[in-house]
Amino acid sequence: MAEYILSIDIGTSSSKAVLFDLAFNVVASVQKKYETNYPNTSWAEQAPDQWWEALKESSQDIITKSHVSASEIIAIGIDSFSTTVVPVDSHGLPLRPGLIWMDRRAMKQAHWIRDHFGEETFKISGNLSDAGNCAPKIMWIKQNEREIYNSTHMFLQANGYLVLRMTGEYSMDKSQAGLSQLCDIKTGEYSKLLLDAYGIDNTKLPPIYNCTDVVGHVDKKAAALTGLKEGTPVIAGSMDNVAAGLGAGAFKDGEVFISGGTVTTNNVCIHEPRSNKKLHIYPHIIPETWIAAGSTDFGGGALSWFNEQILDKSDLSELSTLVASSEAKDHSMIFLPYMVGQRSPIWNDKTTGVMMGLKPTTTRREIARAIMEGTAYGSRHVIQILENEGVKISNIRITGGSANSGIWMQIFSDVLDKQIDLPGVVDLPPLGTAIAAAYGVGAITSFQEAAEKIPIRNSFKPNIENTEYYQDMYELFCTVYTNLQTEFDSLNRIENQVKKNSK
Repeated sequence: MAEYILSIDIGTSSSKAVLFDLAFNVVASVQKKYETNYPNTSWAEQAPDQWWEALKESSQDIITKSHVSASEIIAIGIDSFSTTVVPVDSHGLPLRPGLIWMDRRAMKQAHWIRDHFGEETFKISGNLSDAGNCAPKIMWIKQNEREIYNSTHMFLQANGYLVLRMTGEYSMDKSQAGLSQLCDIKTGEYSKLLLDAYGIDNTKLPPIYNCTDVVGHVDKKAAALTGLKEGTPVIAGSMDNVAAGLGAGAFKDGEVFISGGTVTTNNVCIHEPRSNKKLHIYPHIIPETWIAAGSTDFGGGALSWFNEQILDKSDLSELSTLVASSEAKDHSMIFLPYMVGQRSPIWNDKTTGVMMGLKPTTTRREIARAIMEGTAYGSRHVIQILENEGVKISNIRITGGSANSGIWMQIFSDVLDKQIDLPGVVDLPPLGTAIAAAYGVGAITSFQEAAEKIPIRNSFKPNIENTEYYQDMYELFCTVYTNLQTEFDSLNRIENQVKKNSK
């Protein structure tokens, strides 16, 4: 009998269910979209039942589409976006919509933690206190929705919520725990010191599992609703970014994977929990491996914004072709891609996008190139921080929508002065989750075994002439941001005053 792995990937706008064979070939896939609600400025919520409905429908559809029997699926893995807070009652039912990764309502709580327990938080968790992380969000619920906090049996992540619906078991995986601000980055366990400092009840937090651990098995009720076989093992899973890293085959010290989506996330694998206040750090799926990460929070999003809102276009391929017809030195411009505020590595919620170098001769081609370059400069900033600490970068792989643009990949290669490899698999988070699930049930005995099966579909090598030019431009990029920090504060203050006066 053939054997298969089912991966569920919970993204910001949609979920994917992908069925793999044990050679990690895609057998079938299904995508389901859902909505995000923005009830207030900087708030972002999703109803957890949307994820569950998507999982139920996708599981049924994928069995029908693939003609694979549910009894042939030997393991299920679920990954999701990070730093989400879902409070559930004693029956496992959500008490309110989930506060997803984009939600920034807990800025007051995050700043309070920095002011009172900032050094302890960084020393223990390896991360600075940030409004997007779980601890400030839980504190916000406790302070603003006390009845919900008191009624909460467990606070869960998105993938942990779905594991619960599948198995009846509560869990948090180690990768999600790494950005929770609740845990010790070295041990992966909850920190009593931090929980006491934040006033968070440890009985409301689920057990922590390795990403590959089998948390439970599909129960009778879930089997009836999903079409999956009762008793199928379900692993703890991971955050989607970590799953993408394993799916890209990046897990050795110094290997880099860049996820080029709406957010351009830059991830460097390290074999010790090396903390830096400019970066995030969290465990990889692979034991004794961590990921140091920083992002451009509106990297790919900036190009999509320009294409859709300014050019009124829907297809980015035309814009990439246009940029490919230009040369790097044709029209020197600097774009700061910090349009939605910026987390790691600069930690400034007040930033906006900035374009420098506009001239009467500037066309959409030059602006689009500058946006691509600005995103690449953001990646260089993150990687250079680690290189300055002695990390030897050995391999860079880029995934996501940005990887569909050859000229953008060449710009990345020239700016980073490194060879860029593109993994040949499109859905990397589901692939990484499938590898983790296969390892968790013993279908494979090493991660290297799976990595060797991941093809490279294309590579880009740096153009020496361009790298010298981009070195100068990158230094200017950093200088422009440094010189505008006070002005970002002033603009933010004016905007807030206008809003206050208009009420």
